[in-house]
Amino acid sequence: MEDTVETFQPKFILCPTDFREPATLALHYGKRLADCYDSRLLVLYANRFSPPPYFTSGQLEDLVKSMERLKGAAHEYLIRYVREQIGDIGKLETTVVENETVTAIMDAGRQRKVDLIVMGAHGGADFSHFLLGSVTEWVLHEADCPVLTVRDKKALSEPFKIEIRQILCPVNFTEVSFKALEHAVAISKCFGAELLVLHVIESQSRDVVEQSEHSRLCTWVPDSMRSRCSLKEIIRRGDAAEQIIQMTSSEACDMLVLGAQHKRFSDTTVIGTTTVRVTRHAPCPVLVVTRK
Repeated sequence: MEDTVETFQPKFILCPTDFREPATLALHYGKRLADCYDSRLLVLYANRFSPPPYFTSGQLEDLVKSMERLKGAAHEYLIRYVREQIGDIGKLETTVVENETVTAIMDAGRQRKVDLIVMGAHGGADFSHFLLGSVTEWVLHEADCPVLTVRDKKALSEPFKIEIRQILCPVNFTEVSFKALEHAVAISKCFGAELLVLHVIESQSRDVVEQSEHSRLCTWVPDSMRSRCSLKEIIRRGDAAEQIIQMTSSEACDMLVLGAQHKRFSDTTVIGTTTVRVTRHAPCPVLVVTRK
């Protein structure tokens, strides 16, 4: 790959919340990134606030008034929640949106031209249902900007302590993995973290030699990236998702940066199976950088 001057500098970060623990942890990650990049941070809460379909017109009139009070109370609670969690920061905005959660997130992201979405992820669903997964997975499928997913883990214990000292970026010599590597380099530089660049040899053929692949990887990473952070190239052999997750654990990585190609399946946008498996099971936050 040729040298690049492009760099990842998110100036507007969107952090959706439902007030549960993974979303709260994501809020702390959003603040750390906002502090590092001097970014604006938008914290969004979405709710339909919809009346039941069987209500009469008279009941609806009373309910509309109640809904307006509920929306006001929700915004007051959102402001209090954010202040209790991360305090007051200069470039912080809060908003309550009357809509479905995914639609609200996607609309806010596009209308406000956000550079990064940081959000919590709940549990781990059956892989066979990834097309119909959680709000987080739907956002991953649809978002035009990078998405950092934060899953509940030991960091949920109070007080929140967000440290980004080691970052893992798996690559496969494609354009989208190069784009992910650029993001990983930028974040590593911002936090002073070590960057591990991993290439997994999935071929079972012994003709593919680790040493030659290591040399190829070292050549593929341009000097302009290498000079911006502490970077180490690593080669592994096996199933890509398994090797990525295993290395994330064994090296105690604080963040994983993945490139993902968006594809169309009928009228639905999907991302690759390796990305889905890793984002569901990685023991640390995963930043997914997409390319359509």
